[in-house]
Amino acid sequence: MSAMLKPPMRMVRNVGWQQVLGFNQPDEPFWATVRGQQLSQLRGNVPFNLTVLALNLVLVTANFADAVPFSVLAPWLAGMASMSLLWSVRAIRRRRRKIEKAGQVELWRVTAEISALAFFWAGMVSAMLPMLPTDGQSMLIIFSFIFMGAVSNCAATIPAAVALVCAFIGAGIWASLPAAAALEQPLMALGLISFVGVKVRAALVTTYHAMARLQSEAELADQGEVVRLLLNEYESNGSDWLLELDVGGRLTHVTTRFADVARRRRSDLLGQPLLALLDPTQAGASVASLAHAIKAREAFRDVVVPVPLGRDLRWWALSGTPKQDAAGQFTGFRGVGRDVTDVRRGQERIAQLARFDPLTGLANRSLFREQLDDVAEQAEHAGKPAALLFVDLDRFKAVNDGFGHAAGDLLLRQVAQRLQALVKGGATVARLGGDEFAVLLPGATAERADRLAQRIVKDLARPFPLGDETHAGAAMVGASIGWALAPADGDTPEALLKAADLALYRVKEQGRGAALRFAPEMAEAAAERRRLEADLAMAVERGQLALAFQPVVDAVDERITGFEALLRWNHPDLGLISPLRFIPLAEETGLIVPIGHWVIEQALMWAARWPSHIRIAVNLSAGQMEDVDLPDRVARALAKHGVPADRLELEITESLFLAEKPAVVDVLARLTALGIHFALDDFGTGYSALGTLQKASFSRIKIDRSFVRRATAMGDEASAIIQAIVRMASSLDMQTTAEGTETRAAFELCRDLGCTQVQGFLFGKPMPPEEATALILVSEAV
Repeated sequence: MSAMLKPPMRMVRNVGWQQVLGFNQPDEPFWATVRGQQLSQLRGNVPFNLTVLALNLVLVTANFADAVPFSVLAPWLAGMASMSLLWSVRAIRRRRRKIEKAGQVELWRVTAEISALAFFWAGMVSAMLPMLPTDGQSMLIIFSFIFMGAVSNCAATIPAAVALVCAFIGAGIWASLPAAAALEQPLMALGLISFVGVKVRAALVTTYHAMARLQSEAELADQGEVVRLLLNEYESNGSDWLLELDVGGRLTHVTTRFADVARRRRSDLLGQPLLALLDPTQAGASVASLAHAIKAREAFRDVVVPVPLGRDLRWWALSGTPKQDAAGQFTGFRGVGRDVTDVRRGQERIAQLARFDPLTGLANRSLFREQLDDVAEQAEHAGKPAALLFVDLDRFKAVNDGFGHAAGDLLLRQVAQRLQALVKGGATVARLGGDEFAVLLPGATAERADRLAQRIVKDLARPFPLGDETHAGAAMVGASIGWALAPADGDTPEALLKAADLALYRVKEQGRGAALRFAPEMAEAAAERRRLEADLAMAVERGQLALAFQPVVDAVDERITGFEALLRWNHPDLGLISPLRFIPLAEETGLIVPIGHWVIEQALMWAARWPSHIRIAVNLSAGQMEDVDLPDRVARALAKHGVPADRLELEITESLFLAEKPAVVDVLARLTALGIHFALDDFGTGYSALGTLQKASFSRIKIDRSFVRRATAMGDEASAIIQAIVRMASSLDMQTTAEGTETRAAFELCRDLGCTQVQGFLFGKPMPPEEATALILVSEAV
């Protein structure tokens, strides 16, 4: 293709010069539409151009009638008249019928008809031109150019017809000029060729542009149909829907999906403001943001708004962008929406779990701390008092371990219900974890807090029915409460927490099942306790701990059969500290385990210096019995000092067996396998279950000193209890030791009741190991 004929736009797919000229057009609906457009445009141009041609033809024939005989012109005039009549009749018959599609045959037929008209004109020119003078020739050529231009313009979208018209008329003009005529010049030929080239190129470019435009429109229509189908598929299978709003925010397009989600008819939704669908009672920041965007004509994205649908509240996420018309004027919004109710409820559930206890529904530690911070700030800066109550269940662990976690969970839920029933509105009830609860009372006085604490203790002391499914019947747990008042007892959250915790600790220390308010001396006691903890941790290294040995005497011959090792702490500043004070501290802090190892090591070291028939008894706590390394340490100590295992007696209490922990059972079995003896200490003061005696190979039962102290004569209640214990032990092949034998009368009574050994001040107070060794030597010498 030459540069002159290249169109001023890029080539469109499937449209080349062959197709522009009418050749090689595929048998497709698109090309039928193109041909229909070509013929439709031709029909629109025919009336005017045909009228102009007819006038020109009349003027030409009239002007040259004297120079050219009519008989010469008649055939050509008849041909042109017949073609004009044909087109006129056809135009009248089809004036109301729109040409949408046309076949190739019809297009070429019309091309042939146009070419025939040009042929008849060319024939007329060929007949007239040789007979006219030079000025007549010039006039006829001018009118021929007018005819050629008019027909080319009329058929501008049919390049083949234009090319044929120009070819016939141009050839007819040039061929009919007489030889040596004045107009037979190169310039005349150049002008004729240029005119023909311009008209042909114009027809080609015009037709190409028209075809390209039609193809673009067809492709856009196809794309629009694909988009429409995709959107329909999107709405049918997805959870989103489309929406359109006018400049006032009213719905102008409602899809079936949107109507289904809104649970209304499409006709009811059309024209309704979008904001009218939302819940006015929950018009929060999101609704205000949406209203502002619509008013300001700004885009909005994923704005989550509440929508009431009957009794159901749904949540929609709406997005929209402004739309404009061809003139750039704002015409509304086009966007999408989706139902996010499930997501919203899931988020609310997550938030609920983050701030509330899932088991009881009470506030959790996080929410409780937020409330505490607010209350403490009000108390400190605004002078509004508040009370904090720590509630701790006393025997929850026994229920949870004895009846299972289901019973424990049921008990905790019932405790939460009782607490909520006792506490009035405005207060916060929280579960801090395990069996620990807290009650926060804003604006409470000391009197109100104390009354509530006493009511909680009383109410939680009532039985808790655990239901048939737990097979637990009812449980008695009770509660201990420590409470503090802000700002009197603490003006910061940390100080208030510490004060209530100290008060709770004091309640537990005094026996549980009560409520106490924080007092300053509790903080002093806690500080002293912390100092004791720190000192106790270093007591072994500093050599402050020592053993004292109290003799155990045979009730028959009053000879020493063994010693009980008792721990003593000689503090450099506080002096001799009672075991009743520091042993519980060691058990709570876990220091009892390393201290216990030291006690066994020291006791066996001294026992190695005594006669082989002298036993050594060492007390073990629950914490020591859970130490899996204890059997190995005992075995190494026995081997190190060369003490037979049957000389070592470990004293344990009944409370050790209540929880029935696997670790304790395992340690007990391993110690028994070493050949060590066990003594059941303080028998008769605790649960005194006979089943306890079967859980270890006890060789001795130690009768508590409280029975010995109360036994004054044969036959009284305490004596009867001692005698019953002795008989039971005898039947189980166990010995009995009466503790606290301080007088001769008490000793003789215990001997008469059948006790095999006695222990008490009558035969010796706890003494240093050197004195115990000397006492043995004296006893052996007698």
